[in-house]
Amino acid sequence: MLAIGYAKMASMTEQFISRKARVFDFDDILVGRERITRVSGLVFERLKPHKLPSLTLTDISQLDLNYDRVAIPISSLKERVSFEFHARRNVYHRVKEELERIATDGTDIYGNTGRSNKGEWVDMTDETLDKGKVRDYFKGIFYTPDGVRTTVSKAHVIQLLTEQYEQVEFDDDDPRTVLFIAQVFPNVRVNLVQHRSTGLLVSSRELDELPNLRRVAVFGN
Repeated sequence: MLAIGYAKMASMTEQFISRKARVFDFDDILVGRERITRVSGLVFERLKPHKLPSLTLTDISQLDLNYDRVAIPISSLKERVSFEFHARRNVYHRVKEELERIATDGTDIYGNTGRSNKGEWVDMTDETLDKGKVRDYFKGIFYTPDGVRTTVSKAHVIQLLTEQYEQVEFDDDDPRTVLFIAQVFPNVRVNLVQHRSTGLLVSSRELDELPNLRRVAVFGN
């Protein structure tokens, strides 16, 4: 299953209650990213003004976002270049082993990615996961709708899943995303997959103030 919509999620409430969900961003978590891309991206983000979304849990729960695949073409040179870089990436070594362990524990696994829900992105991501022999471990994958901030999209996904599961755990490598989600969802365990450049965006003090947030090594590498 590649994508799952809001209506479908709502109909799953009774079926999944009291179970566990583990939710993963993809790039630099399960799928390798070029070091130069990671560092340059973080430096650029550090240089431009950025504020965490000014949304409460109530605001997030009232959003109506469509995570299903859409038939919208890639529209710019910048997006095409980004697509080509993403298409060359591979699933990290040992990710299959780790996902199998999680699934065996009775945990449902989801993807929650900043990648677009445009058809080309969905198909390319599917091919990458299939090549890494991990696609079938995912009960659903949520892609970011066009025009929606990645942090907002991911937070809304977490909100949906907290309605379906008693325990939700989320892994991401963007410190600002995990900071926001850990603040809004104190009952969600949030894992910051930390790289050497992580400190460019958020201070250690901010991260340490949140008891549900922990810093971990790259998953399955």
